[in-house]
Amino acid sequence: MAGDSSPTESPPAKLPTASNPTYIDRIDEDILREIFLLLPSLAALVRAACTCRAWRSAVASAPAFRRRFREVHRAPLIGLFFQVPPPSQTPNLPAFPAFFPARRRDRDLVAAIRCGDFFLTSIQERPDESLCWDIIDSRHGYILLMNWDEGLLCLFNPLLRWSKTFDLGPMDLFYGSKGAYAQLDPQLVYSDENPMSFRVVMLCTDRSRVPAAVLSSETWEWSVLPWVEVPARPAKEKLWLQDECSMQANGFLYCVYTNQKFMITLDAKTMEFSVAELPQCLQNPRCHFVLAEANHSRPCIVYASDFSIGVLLCEPEGDNAGSWYLDKVFDMHAPLTQILEAIPQEVNVVAIMDGFAYLATVMDDEPQNSPWLLSLCLETMELVKLFRVAFDAGVHPYVLAWPSALVGNYGAFALGNSP
Repeated sequence: MAGDSSPTESPPAKLPTASNPTYIDRIDEDILREIFLLLPSLAALVRAACTCRAWRSAVASAPAFRRRFREVHRAPLIGLFFQVPPPSQTPNLPAFPAFFPARRRDRDLVAAIRCGDFFLTSIQERPDESLCWDIIDSRHGYILLMNWDEGLLCLFNPLLRWSKTFDLGPMDLFYGSKGAYAQLDPQLVYSDENPMSFRVVMLCTDRSRVPAAVLSSETWEWSVLPWVEVPARPAKEKLWLQDECSMQANGFLYCVYTNQKFMITLDAKTMEFSVAELPQCLQNPRCHFVLAEANHSRPCIVYASDFSIGVLLCEPEGDNAGSWYLDKVFDMHAPLTQILEAIPQEVNVVAIMDGFAYLATVMDDEPQNSPWLLSLCLETMELVKLFRVAFDAGVHPYVLAWPSALVGNYGAFALGNSP
């Protein structure tokens, strides 16, 4: 038929159609961030934000959104690091930090543990260093390890399998000291909004003064600040600051006097020292407490006295700014007995992280009755039994940190370089 086309001829070309963007491409960033707030977890947000450049930009360019997300969704606990004590019969035998996963049924966290190096195998395999690493700090996805025998510090990110080793303090650290001197454990000072920059701060003491040594990630070199005279130190004690009570919250470093009556504070921004008397409820030698950040980065103190758990908050402003007041007290005897099905001899606060306090029980002297580790939500005071441990010293919770790719406009993660 005349109207039929030949089978050898090509079919007519289709007319071009206008490319209309989908509705999801038109979503305003503010609306997109409100949708992101409805996601169930940080892991879900990471998956969503990495879908495309626009979505990652919506998160990375908005510090206020990240603060809101942290308030609604606490960073999940991946696990806890413990400092393993050497055997008592061979105290010089090297020990290495142990890691205990927190939630074995959460697929996101299990995947993070499997992809990371939480058992620190890459550190253990170093042939030129002894296995004498102690864990002394954990925050923002990094842990800080100290090798006293080798005089080294190691900053390690288990998720990224990244590490950096550097000297444990400068050579002139104690230059100009008077009388007995001591070096306290360093602490990692880190900014939520500048993931490419951090500092390691270490305090030292002589008979009446204290300086600070600071290592910056920009130079990887130590600088030593001048010695500062501090008041109210115990006159008869050569070592007058408790090394194991070095704490940090909201950009301030805290160390407690050995007489447990005063606390020295270092502002990590201005590097200025101040001394304040501890609240009366903390001056009891039997009272064990930890100072760290509660929700919204607010400093808090959680203490255990017998079977009572108390929470103190720091007054942020006004005439009483910087002072501590008692927020709540919780009687733990009945909840502990119900959860453990036994009555512990005592309970101690061992760590605080992201709105949770971590408690360790002291059971009776039977070898099989090792300490229980529990978590206490500081908002609801809900107590949860985690697991049993052979030791409860040097406890460092490790939470899922915000990926650098979703924070700001830094280096390889610059928004202009994003896919």
